[in-house]
Amino acid sequence: MEIRCGVLTVEIEHVDAVTLEKLELQGIDCQPKASTIRIIQDKYLQKVHFSQYGIPLPDFLEIHNLVDIEKAGELFGYPLMIKSKRLAYDGRGNAVAYSKEEVPSLVTGKTDF
Repeated sequence: MEIRCGVLTVEIEHVDAVTLEKLELQGIDCQPKASTIRIIQDKYLQKVHFSQYGIPLPDFLEIHNLVDIEKAGELFGYPLMIKSKRLAYDGRGNAVAYSKEEVPSLVTGKTDF
């Protein structure tokens, strides 16, 4: 006799959303849903999602490279909070640029803005 899990709960977003999707296709009730985990895993998608529901947020911009950060500095001014899109939590993956000149040293080697 096969015994299956009826509900799988996820406490933290550092899980494989693809695996959760596969489990959902097999009839496992994943909570939160894989689609929710995907949003939670990407800080930019979180902000877009929240803004669609009228949740007040500071101004934000998706960043792909150093030039984008410099544009954000021109648009929003300094100090400028720079956050990683993924794997950022408890302050990890965040940096504050107090000037345009400071930006390159804060993002050296960074590939996931």
